[in-house]
Amino acid sequence: MSLTPRSPVRADHRFIRRLLDGTFKGKIEHRAEEYNLVSRVFKKAGGSWASVFHGSPKDINLLKKIISLAIKKGYMTKKEKWV
Repeated sequence: MSLTPRSPVRADHRFIRRLLDGTFKGKIEHRAEEYNLVSRVFKKAGGSWASVFHGSPKDINLLKKIISLAIKKGYMTKKEKWV
């Protein structure tokens, strides 16, 4: 099975995709390398995936802030708007 953002195999990628689809639906291109970047930054910032999956609001909010900052700073690819 291949690792793609459209059918993510890894739990962290599935969670990131779920957050993106809920908050930025249709505005972000789903790319595995960008998910990996978010995951690395999250761990370096002191986040724990185990805590996220257990429902820790502190870690979930940290992840949301990292994703929002990544989008704002251009680390995640936005979909092109068709006029």
